[in-house]
Amino acid sequence: MLRNHLKIAWRNLWNNKVFGVINITGLTIGMTACMFILLWVANEYSFNRYHEKLPNIYQVYEHQYYSHGDMLTTTATPGPLLNKLKTEVPGVRTAASVSWNVEKLISVGDNNLKFAGHNVDNEFFSIFSFPFQEGNPARALTQPGSVVLTDKTAEALFGGEKALGKIVRLDNAKDYTVTGVVKAPPENSSLKFAFLLPMQELKAENPWLEGWGSNAPRTYVLLDEKADINKVNASAKDIIKRNAEGSSTEIFLYPYSDIYLKGSFKDGKLLPGRMEYVRLFIIVAVFVLLIACINFMNLSTARAVQRSKEVGVRKSIGAGRFSLVSQFLGESFALVMIASVLSVLLVWLLMPAFESMVNTTIGVPLFTWYNMLAIFALGLFTGFAAGSYPAFYLSSLNPVSTLKGGMLRLKSSAVWLRKGLVVFQFAISTVLIVAAALVFLQIQFIKNRNLGLNKDQVVYFTREGGLAENLETFRRALEGKPGIMASTVANQLPIDVGNSGQGVSWPGKSATETVLFDKITVGDGFGETMQLEMLEGRTFSADHPTDKDAVVINETAAKLMKLQKPWVGRVITVDDRQTPIIGVVRDFASSHLSKKSAPMILESFNEPGGKVMVRIKPGQADEALASIESVYKEFNPEYPLELKFMDVFFEKMYKSEAVIGRLSTVFTILAIMIACLGLFGLAAFTAQQRTKEIGIRKVLGATVGQILVLLSKDFLRLVLVAVAIALPLAAYFMQGWLEQFSMHIELSWWIFAGTALLSLALAMMTVSYQSVRTARMNPVKSLRAE
Repeated sequence: MLRNHLKIAWRNLWNNKVFGVINITGLTIGMTACMFILLWVANEYSFNRYHEKLPNIYQVYEHQYYSHGDMLTTTATPGPLLNKLKTEVPGVRTAASVSWNVEKLISVGDNNLKFAGHNVDNEFFSIFSFPFQEGNPARALTQPGSVVLTDKTAEALFGGEKALGKIVRLDNAKDYTVTGVVKAPPENSSLKFAFLLPMQELKAENPWLEGWGSNAPRTYVLLDEKADINKVNASAKDIIKRNAEGSSTEIFLYPYSDIYLKGSFKDGKLLPGRMEYVRLFIIVAVFVLLIACINFMNLSTARAVQRSKEVGVRKSIGAGRFSLVSQFLGESFALVMIASVLSVLLVWLLMPAFESMVNTTIGVPLFTWYNMLAIFALGLFTGFAAGSYPAFYLSSLNPVSTLKGGMLRLKSSAVWLRKGLVVFQFAISTVLIVAAALVFLQIQFIKNRNLGLNKDQVVYFTREGGLAENLETFRRALEGKPGIMASTVANQLPIDVGNSGQGVSWPGKSATETVLFDKITVGDGFGETMQLEMLEGRTFSADHPTDKDAVVINETAAKLMKLQKPWVGRVITVDDRQTPIIGVVRDFASSHLSKKSAPMILESFNEPGGKVMVRIKPGQADEALASIESVYKEFNPEYPLELKFMDVFFEKMYKSEAVIGRLSTVFTILAIMIACLGLFGLAAFTAQQRTKEIGIRKVLGATVGQILVLLSKDFLRLVLVAVAIALPLAAYFMQGWLEQFSMHIELSWWIFAGTALLSLALAMMTVSYQSVRTARMNPVKSLRAE
């Protein structure tokens, strides 16, 4: 019987090539899109899953409370917290501190390379699974002067030789002994590093890390297997309050397994984070596949008219309903299996392009037994979803009615279902069009809006080595060089300010008022280099030596302090130091635009390290880069120059939004293609069924335009209904997404009008081709035979 069913399926496919190709193409595109999305989702879920003790690993978060209802949730914690967690909180097996990323020049002989890494406690290796290839994890970082390298770093420094016990030099200042080599963190890791240094060294160099009033390292905790996280959090909650007088900060432990997808907080509330995008694209995958299945269902039920006599004959000679259902489902599964093979081939071929689009490496392999099993299950689900209704509908036809002769008319329920499915297809496609358009426009708004500073034509590099003591001489040497406009220095990039503090007072401030200020230290020429817009006064200048004791504030800070104008000359207190205001700068984008503008203090730069920023003249990038390189080599020959563009860094801040934009666009196009394929098939079938009617109308004088309207109006009505349903839904959901940004575009009428016109235009073009082709046929051919 199976052989017979396959023969019938192949015969039907061969005799109806157009509809077969439409079905296979639609299913292939739908399944390919679905596979890509599910691989991306699986990759997102795979982050940090390789840690053996993952269920018991937690990261410490702080809720910091301030006046005016402000609240900050951060992972930066005070240094002494680590030991208090170990000794005072039941259920904590061990804990480790991890510094923020630090860049170091690592030298072996003449081999000088820069790498990024962390300072960590030795307990780090008891918590996380980074397998040692050389060395002993129990004592790898217990002594100062120790360094643990990844296998990739060791390979770059020593080639194929063993690294354990060898000496490397860091920042041309101190020798370190390699005490371990670990396997490099995989791509799907939240913690990435090329080397690890002892945390005790960092604390010795920065005694402030031992105080309760300063936050810097991140703290990770390993709980006992039987520990109750609710009881642990209740016990740990007020540790900082008990040890730091006047503090209102509370801590809590958050599962490390959720950090990547759901680790962001705003105003004390957990944000959806990347999990929102994962859920969104799972829904998109389901809808894209449904649209492909709907095409199959629509074309199959529409073609029931042609297969009605086949059903009647088979029923009259004794075929049962189960036999007919299995035959039609078998035909469906045969088409889906063809589509599945083509989809796997397309995924394999297009994977590099997909990885480039999502800007990540998909760590989930395609050709594994469980993936193949999942694809097979997806094929079975698709085959049943696509073929179930046509199979049960066709098998229910009355053999007497089908064999009487004449044209079988579809039941009204089948007709309405088909229309409803067409509406559903185009409603989903229209929602996706609106979403893709708004994501694109929001990203363009972010890139092009007035940030309050000019990030373009600015390059930056780290102040290190010979520049540590000769920065001003270096800057003077740059002046007048080809392509150089201005230069400055800051302790961090002005578009990514991460430092903050409470130690700011002003006349009229209440003794109980607590406000968190963003803080950045900048050198002279900062205003000119970043082209800031000053509301009053100026920024720091080498012509005014007293500026080292002054500050610049932003517009939000001036309004918060309610200082009377003129603002310049007013005296405020910063960290117990009386300091005059020399300028007020208009607010500039100092962090991701999902965050609102914070009050900011700009202080005079007087610390080691930092970032040197150089503004280059428009159209003279090559000359400017050559000038910087030549002067840099003169002052800092031992360090490789790593020039980076600030606008590139800015774009990376919105990498997630950019990826979502690209995914939205691509899968919207695919959904539209599948929907239009189905509409094309239905239009072709309708035109085929009405060929003789059209021939009679032409003989009676109907024009091509009249016939085009006749064949198209029903489809366009359905698309209009779909658009009317889709636009309010799209507006509702996208407004919620846009409100995540402190500054965003507005939902303008023209976006929805344009989407409606585009949907109608696509439907019209899809239907009109077949309609015009049918309308231009010679009526003699269509009326020649019944």
